[in-house]
Amino acid sequence: MTRTTTTGTAPGYGDAGPAGGSRTAAVAAVIAVVLTGLPIVVPWLRSHPLPLVLYVSVLAAVTAVALRTGSPRAARVVLTSDLVLGITLVTGLGTWPAPLGVAALVVLASGLLPRFRQEREWLRPGVFNREVFWLTLATVVVSGVALTVWAWLTDPSGGPYLTSLQQQPLLVGLLGILAFSLINSFCEEAVFRGVFQTELTPLIGALPAVAVQAVSFGLLHITGFPSGAAGALLAGVYGLFLGLVRQRSEGMAAPYVAHVCADMTIGLLVLTVL
Repeated sequence: MTRTTTTGTAPGYGDAGPAGGSRTAAVAAVIAVVLTGLPIVVPWLRSHPLPLVLYVSVLAAVTAVALRTGSPRAARVVLTSDLVLGITLVTGLGTWPAPLGVAALVVLASGLLPRFRQEREWLRPGVFNREVFWLTLATVVVSGVALTVWAWLTDPSGGPYLTSLQQQPLLVGLLGILAFSLINSFCEEAVFRGVFQTELTPLIGALPAVAVQAVSFGLLHITGFPSGAAGALLAGVYGLFLGLVRQRSEGMAAPYVAHVCADMTIGLLVLTVL
């Protein structure tokens, strides 16, 4: 029996199950997404050649398996993962503006191999109806409160870039925060809610795709802002919210707006409180 999607849904985006490829392709794609959320090991790996070789070998094996299955969706996931992790391994954790390179490469990822070119589903702006508006607003409010409480309790470092803005005139600092928010939000949304969630949805289903990208997003923030185990948990829950916003809006605009607001909150906390 053929399933139909609602009007305005990206092709295949709402289809659960193995329609986008084999079970092997789905497993390979999930592993690649989880590996993308493990940059905490990068500083250690870069100083330990044997584990680094093993780590890269696992990623290479997952890539080979995904390409061998012939699933365009799995291939796009692992190629994007390769690009992100490659930049992280080369530039080091937290190097800015390395995200600019990630964003540019992710945009080009679907065209690396003609066989695996996509319809750029993840670039769709999506809808912004009343439900999406309130869900986005709730995400913005809850994340802002959570970040403020976490920063007040832990007094964390804001990282070298945001911390450097503390020494700048107020206007320069605010412009720096705006630039950081716009660029960092696009990079992370393009990777996690964009390519990963969009491509995983037809492979493993909508809610599992939201969960997998959220787990990876949470792991990514073990050394980010928020950081540590508590920070990873907060970021993972936030990734769930953003994933649901993405799913309900069927596009990138709403989660991007929510993410920009969260990053601006982080910047303002670093500039005025920490």
